[in-house]
Amino acid sequence: MKFKKQNQHGAWAMVFMPLVIGMVAGGFHPAQLFYMAGWLMIFFMADHVLFFIKKRRKEEYGYLKAAVLFFVLSAALFIYPLMVDYRIFFFFLMMLPFGAVNVYFASIRNERNIFNDISAITIFALAGGGITFLNLHVLSWPVIFVIIISILFFTSTALFVKTMIREKKNPKYRIASYAYHGIIFIIMLSAHWILALAFLLSLVRAVALYGRGWKMKQIGILEIVHAVWMTTLVSVHITNFM
Repeated sequence: MKFKKQNQHGAWAMVFMPLVIGMVAGGFHPAQLFYMAGWLMIFFMADHVLFFIKKRRKEEYGYLKAAVLFFVLSAALFIYPLMVDYRIFFFFLMMLPFGAVNVYFASIRNERNIFNDISAITIFALAGGGITFLNLHVLSWPVIFVIIISILFFTSTALFVKTMIREKKNPKYRIASYAYHGIIFIIMLSAHWILALAFLLSLVRAVALYGRGWKMKQIGILEIVHAVWMTTLVSVHITNFM
């Protein structure tokens, strides 16, 4: 059995931010703690499976064994949440098409493709919606809001990281990043000033840091700080105005 270390700082933000916002939006239930732990196991499982698909070598079968272990742990952890509301299972069903996209890009060893990123982002956003639904028991605006805000935020992150690392010399990505961040900021400003403030840091760092030559670790740490900023302000908005 082999275990893969997750060394991408931004991935941890994608795991936890939608869940935290979802708990704020839906209110707290003890089952959400089991949901969160179970989702972490699913994340580990998927990470090991995709790594194996990418490598496709017999000596890497240990990663599949580890994936099975994580699956068993996640299944055990989700027993209580499913007892509280079995319909959260449908959120995981909705993830399957996007998971298939991730499998495809792993198989062709092109995980950095923007469509692969967006598919993964949608999966994490749906997880946030599921944890919100777990306590509300209805597909209401807070559930949808958590999904939308998570997709918007992490798409901004994906574009920013690409302009800083792999596509830093591609003017099309720079223009797309600037346009995306500007449009999202205007939309949030028209919705509420707190949401605009939450996305202001996204806009500033996309413009101010372009071409600065930051290393991947520096960018990852920045995105964790960025995620905390976003989570705090979005939570304030939810608590006071939703």
